[in-house]
Amino acid sequence: MLTANVYWKRFLNVLRPAYTPPTRHALSTHLLDREFNRVQAKVKQTIDKADCISIISDGWSNVRGQGIINYIVTTPQPVFYKSTDTKDNRHTGPYIADELKAVINDIGPEKAFALVTDNAANMKVAWAHVKETYPHITTIGCAAHALNLYLKDIMALNTMNTLYKTAKQVVKYVKGKQVASAIYLSKQKEKNKNTTLKLPSITRWGGVVIMYNSLLEGKESLQEMAISQTAAIESVIKRILLDDVFWERVTSSLRILKPIAAAIAKIEGDNAILSDVKCLFAELKEEIQTVLPTSLLLQAEESALVKSLEKRQEFCVKPIHAAAYMLDPKYEKSILPVEEISSAYTVITAMSHHLGLDEGKVLGSLAKYRTKQGLWEWDGIWQSCQHISASTWWKGLCGSEALAPVASIILQIPPISAASERNWSLFGNTHTKVCNRLTNARVEKLVTIRANLRLFESDTEPSSTSLDSDTEDESESDIEEADMEDLDEVQEEAIET
Repeated sequence: MLTANVYWKRFLNVLRPAYTPPTRHALSTHLLDREFNRVQAKVKQTIDKADCISIISDGWSNVRGQGIINYIVTTPQPVFYKSTDTKDNRHTGPYIADELKAVINDIGPEKAFALVTDNAANMKVAWAHVKETYPHITTIGCAAHALNLYLKDIMALNTMNTLYKTAKQVVKYVKGKQVASAIYLSKQKEKNKNTTLKLPSITRWGGVVIMYNSLLEGKESLQEMAISQTAAIESVIKRILLDDVFWERVTSSLRILKPIAAAIAKIEGDNAILSDVKCLFAELKEEIQTVLPTSLLLQAEESALVKSLEKRQEFCVKPIHAAAYMLDPKYEKSILPVEEISSAYTVITAMSHHLGLDEGKVLGSLAKYRTKQGLWEWDGIWQSCQHISASTWWKGLCGSEALAPVASIILQIPPISAASERNWSLFGNTHTKVCNRLTNARVEKLVTIRANLRLFESDTEPSSTSLDSDTEDESESDIEEADMEDLDEVQEEAIET
């Protein structure tokens, strides 16, 4: 629609009076197709050059309620490969498995090494079908998804849930009352604070940490507002705000929740690798055990919290994570028990066999790596791993070793499906309620172009089209500020904005 905007036309005319911009029809038909084909050619070229491909997949319902499944491939850079309209097909495990196998066959099974998804039951069924056809492909649960579910488990505990409802009641009251909100903001301004009260997202439990932090940062202003005659705060809210036990519980809860939210933030991102997950869960377990003795949870709730962490870790930590930790040069301190070391050897041996390598030479190379012999005697080679990615370290500095091909592949596999989630943000911002007549085929072309334009950028130049992160930041910011009780209302607010 921009092509019909009078100011846009005038702008182009000032730049070059002789230029006639394309019509809306031309842009949405043959010009769109031409650009889509150009981008797809670059995608194919990128995939062909990659020596290790991982496939990330997730399902979504568009603005018309139609089922869409997207497929991201990592090279290791995430690339939007395609999306499929499931039409009248149900999202069953066998159906998803058939679609995944079609993608694997298109890409080339010999270079596909991992499949990363969430923990939905149909995805787990699809895992089994894919593994049956391609035994060398490792199926991995998204670590960020597992940690979000862990937060959800914690918030379901009675003590935590009661506090959550109370805190949310306070935030909703202050934000919903004009006078109370104005007095609170004026008190914050007097203290040179710009923080506002924030409500959590209904899909990301890490938002609870944001809400609790906003309450603590505004505690003094909230208490001054509560005793203000002008504000006329309801007695229930006033009693909560002036209750020291409430604030003590918020602080105590944050000591439990903050390490988990920090772990999610650390693992989310395209640079995360499998070895980070192993280290992250070990650190998280240690932090949780440290804060539990001083928490306000009941003993049964503490036990449930520890068991939940083990359950979530079991979903997303596999033997390949132990192998990745063993092969990552930045983790010199071993935290692997004997059984995990053995499972790591099994993974390395199996991958050596799949790659057609001499398994004896690979394990011999592994022995020298672990004991810092031969190439790895030099301190400088270990210092260099702090400045480059682990896979580049193996390919660039240790490429002559028999272990290098195996290590570089394992250390290119992503531990999360966040790239797929960010891709849905692009879909949501493209196929909106205002543009709900777009066909799914045209939406796919628009998203493909926008998501993959960065492939044309030079590696030596700064990125100028960080469209994924821009979109993600905007949507999260809107969600933080909005009351997420009704998702439709949030979408409408986003459109109006």
